[in-house]
Amino acid sequence: MRCEQFRELISAYIEQSIAPPLAAKMDEHAARCGSCRTELEDVRRLWQMMTEAKRVEPPASLHARIMQEVYANTPAVPALRWWELAWRPRFAFAAAAVLMVLALVIWSRNTHTDAIALSVVSSGGNPVSPVPISNLPVRFEPFLTDDGSLRWMLKMNAPRPTSVEVTAGAQSVWSGTVAQETATVLPAMSQGAVLEVRVVWDGSITLRAWLPAEISQEEHKPVLVLKERSIEQTLGHITRAYGVPLVLVGETDPLTRVNLESTGVTLDEMLSKLGEKLNLQVSRAEDGTTILTAR
Repeated sequence: MRCEQFRELISAYIEQSIAPPLAAKMDEHAARCGSCRTELEDVRRLWQMMTEAKRVEPPASLHARIMQEVYANTPAVPALRWWELAWRPRFAFAAAAVLMVLALVIWSRNTHTDAIALSVVSSGGNPVSPVPISNLPVRFEPFLTDDGSLRWMLKMNAPRPTSVEVTAGAQSVWSGTVAQETATVLPAMSQGAVLEVRVVWDGSITLRAWLPAEISQEEHKPVLVLKERSIEQTLGHITRAYGVPLVLVGETDPLTRVNLESTGVTLDEMLSKLGEKLNLQVSRAEDGTTILTAR
């Protein structure tokens, strides 16, 4: 097992969501590789910290401080008539209640710790350069083989004859001219793996897809710790952690690096934050595939 593969599987390993033979290989690698063992322990500590985090209660003196502010900022007024006295206590109570609620909201915001920390270091250019494409010219469809394993089929279409090249990892999968809907079956994957597919249209328009070997039907909130990773590596980790296919349209800056620490975050929250940092528009195709497009 390579270090890169080990680090991509750390979250799934801690969640015990990978097959026992693969977990055994990770045990063997961790015993031999000090760097990977250190990263594994870092993720475990983060996991333990989040599980042991206690609910923070407001300080006991908060109510007293609020009431002190209310009384200090209440202006002196002339003596009230008897019919005014019936209303003033109610007003004072309501005002105090509103101030207390506002103070609690402000205090909770000031003490809240985000469940995701994301930073992007770029060379100064756009992390993902836009490409001239009006709609997604491909569709990725999963299917089960006779032995129950998941495979992916790529369906391509074009309004006019278009040259297309398809690669999966370092393997060339298909190349030729697309003039009508054309389908090709993508390579098989081992359990827990992610297949990175690159499709080039007319030699210039590029899109990439990350396809999981297992599609998750449940909403996950995994722990992710990534340091100095490329955009492609980051999207591959997100695909594996959440069990969803992702498609990126545009050319990425190879010098851009992403640092990510998150736990307890939904996929939509993760993609919203990532889209904000990388200047990407997040949308979903009719088949449910999540598409990230450079703005």
